Amino acid sequence: MDEESKLLKNILRFIRLLRNSGIKIGNQSSIDALNSIKILKIGNRNEFYWALHSNLIYRNEDTEIFDQCFHLFWQNPKILQQMFNLLLPQIGTQKAPTTNKKQLKRISDNIQKQNKDVNIEKKEEIIFDSQMSWSNKSALNTKDFEMMSLEEIHQAEKEIEKILIKSKTQISRRWKKNDQSSKISAKYTIKKSVKKSGIIHLAFKDKIKKFKPIVILIDISGSMESYSRVMLFLSHILIQQHKNIEVFTFGTELTRITKFLKNKDIDLSLDKVGKFVNDWAAGTKITSSIKDFNFNWSRRILTQNQTLLLITDGLERDDSQNLDFEMKRMSLFTNKIIWLNPLLRYKKFEPKVNSIKKILKHVDKHIPIHNLNSIKNLVENIF
Repeated sequence: MDEESKLLKNILRFIRLLRNSGIKIGNQSSIDALNSIKILKIGNRNEFYWALHSNLIYRNEDTEIFDQCFHLFWQNPKILQQMFNLLLPQIGTQKAPTTNKKQLKRISDNIQKQNKDVNIEKKEEIIFDSQMSWSNKSALNTKDFEMMSLEEIHQAEKEIEKILIKSKTQISRRWKKNDQSSKISAKYTIKKSVKKSGIIHLAFKDKIKKFKPIVILIDISGSMESYSRVMLFLSHILIQQHKNIEVFTFGTELTRITKFLKNKDIDLSLDKVGKFVNDWAAGTKITSSIKDFNFNWSRRILTQNQTLLLITDGLERDDSQNLDFEMKRMSLFTNKIIWLNPLLRYKKFEPKVNSIKKILKHVDKHIPIHNLNSIKNLVENIF
């Protein structure tokens, strides 16, 4: 096999790794990526990176995963030497750029799996700086969403679905006909008897049970990226089970996404949300987002004393001068505001940031939301 064929074959392996790590890549994008490498005269590693990135990545939230996959997959000197000599003569063994972010576990798992597949196919040893680990159900409950592999995230989503099925309902003052109840309804009994020519047939009634109306505001900024998908999944399940749910995302702007989450297919829903929302993994403008919510949405949807779930770390990138006023204004329209903050996973967390202090003044509860146990606690005590 010549050098060009080896390179293109490994690019296909790299694309498979991206797909297994959660990035959606169509066949046409794969073909475009291969053609670009054939046509372009790639001179260095950076040009090779952007040639693949421009053809394979269409969503901002996928950039970090692509970056980590790229520098893990193409880091091995033997691969670079043996397969890039013909087309990429100047690509060296540059180190991956330094970053303070933790490596996503799902990428390590997929790298390790591909490493095994290559060993089986080619019977040659390729070493990657990654290790596999396995987590049982009890460990999964306490594991931070940020450190979960792709498989563990899928397991967590299944557990969340089971948890929310048991979510509580609120008993209304209104009644409905229910033959399974033991409470006799005089109204329905008379109607039923009239239809049966005066023969009395007892009819029964029961109080209507309904889910507490909820409005959810989800921070999708870069610092919340590992938690926003799980929170969107949670919101999707709630909308499927109950009607009185409204969901918004905010980063640099506020976006209502309720209608997209009504699709029963979670993948299609998230795909539509990803295409519609423009500020994924960007900065956080909490003040302007809440101001937008107060001005355009609060009087339209906060009409039934809804509970508002504010999901954010509270780290404001914008001027927080008016944050206190906007939070107070929002609290006037809601039954209660519950702040779900992943930063509470740290035992030594203290509200030292000015924006966090201002938000705390107007919330009824401030609880963690970083693992399955925290979601169980949320459902048991709030829903």
